Amino acid sequence: MILISRFALGVFYINRKLLVIIFCIVILLCGCSKSIKYTTDDISLQNGVVTDLGISSAGNTSLSQNSRNPWDITIIDGDVYVATGDYDKNTGGISIWKYDDSESEWINSGDVEQEAIVRFVKLNDEDVAIGGDPVDRPEYADTYVLKNGKWEIFSKIKGALHIFDAEYFDNAVYFGVGYEANEYPVVKYIPETNEYVNIPLYKNGADVIYVLGMTLNVEHKRVYDLFSVNGKLFCAFSCYYTEGKSTIEFFELKNDRFEFCTAFKMSKMRMDKIVKNQMLFNCDAVVGKSCYISTGNLYKTEDFTKFDKIDIPDNACVTDLLVDKRNNKEILYVMAVVKKDGEYENVIYKLDSNNLIKVYSFDYGLSALSFAKFGDDFYIGLGCDGVYSDDAGRVLKIEIFKNDSSIS
Repeated sequence: MILISRFALGVFYINRKLLVIIFCIVILLCGCSKSIKYTTDDISLQNGVVTDLGISSAGNTSLSQNSRNPWDITIIDGDVYVATGDYDKNTGGISIWKYDDSESEWINSGDVEQEAIVRFVKLNDEDVAIGGDPVDRPEYADTYVLKNGKWEIFSKIKGALHIFDAEYFDNAVYFGVGYEANEYPVVKYIPETNEYVNIPLYKNGADVIYVLGMTLNVEHKRVYDLFSVNGKLFCAFSCYYTEGKSTIEFFELKNDRFEFCTAFKMSKMRMDKIVKNQMLFNCDAVVGKSCYISTGNLYKTEDFTKFDKIDIPDNACVTDLLVDKRNNKEILYVMAVVKKDGEYENVIYKLDSNNLIKVYSFDYGLSALSFAKFGDDFYIGLGCDGVYSDDAGRVLKIEIFKNDSSIS
């Protein structure tokens, strides 16, 4: 009887171990099935068709968690270009990827000695790629212009650690840069003379950089964004202190120097926002007399002294903005993302008289980080929020039915 009982207990013990193993396998399979969300088959649109263009930056060899993320998308002469890389992990150089529609594949449009391309900008009708961090921190930081299908050096800023943004204003290009202490975070470039001029920032009659550099233990002083609005140029200045505190202040260009406008309350910055390459603001866009900026939250301003918040449904995080200029009209489109159950609801809205109209939405295993529009079609760049994913860099083409009034 005792032998039988021991045998029964042994069988139970073995079966219990087997049950645990089976249970673990089931859990793993369930987890895997949940992660297999990187497919357009589950996206159902009543007003359009989704095409998966594949992973734009699959050729990036770095295993950095952010290196494949599509920080920006632009369309030049009908071709789609994607900005990628990770300037924080120093994993460059990188390539600027372009979608070849005839071959249905991504091709290398040019190699650059950068850790990342952080954004594309239009400067006096020229298409320029902003290099966020030069490889091995050489003597010059570069930006690149597309000429006859090839990326060439557009500017070389001596001593800059990072370049974050650029604006063409009054026959010159202004760059927002990151320097070490005692250097100016705005550089004016005059293409006609190939001249570079440091532009000071003033507050209460004093040179901000000089005062901070002399009185505080400052690691970095950076201008992340420049805004050309209503015939004026503004910049967003951020100073990081060694004790971890930071301030954000807006300045207006006056007589070859930036004058203080207002401080931007840190409470306006969302701590849970989907971060785009460690930029201060996710995106900005100008429509008419108004400038829209995203800290995750969306704000509207005309003079950078007053900011009106635009409420986004479900408290979604705004990751990108674009302006569609057609038929003498300017239409602002808003890309917003809601985190839920390990996935993301990606939504595009159209702003019409301060009212948000939903164009479409879809759930996906990746967050929409950037988007562009060509005709009636949208191109969506999907990436990961600080976690490495083999599917980061995937681009979707959304073909909206032409009779859809939400896009006209």
